[in-house]
Amino acid sequence: MRGKRVSRASRKLDVVLVAARYGEDGDRLNLVQGYERRGFVWGDLVLFDRQALIERLNAKKRVVTGNPAELPGDFEVTAEVHLSQESGIESIVADGHQTMRDDLGLPLF
Repeated sequence: MRGKRVSRASRKLDVVLVAARYGEDGDRLNLVQGYERRGFVWGDLVLFDRQALIERLNAKKRVVTGNPAELPGDFEVTAEVHLSQESGIESIVADGHQTMRDDLGLPLF
């Protein structure tokens, strides 16, 4: 795509999550699909388990939810992802979601 550039926001991301799978109880995240930056290049679609996602969040990686844009390596960001702790329970949540369970607001796969 000659003449087009990747957005500034996409240049500062480390992981973009696009779909999620929750456990049978619906409270805990089992797997999540996403793209991970490897240097200057974005990798193919990768599956992250809950622990791998927590490790990236603890390592201060910038993790967001979003969708791939038309231009490869560019993403439409919908929300930041962070760890939340309420009543001693650690949960993975996207901005605007305050619950005691994992909630990323992503489509299921």
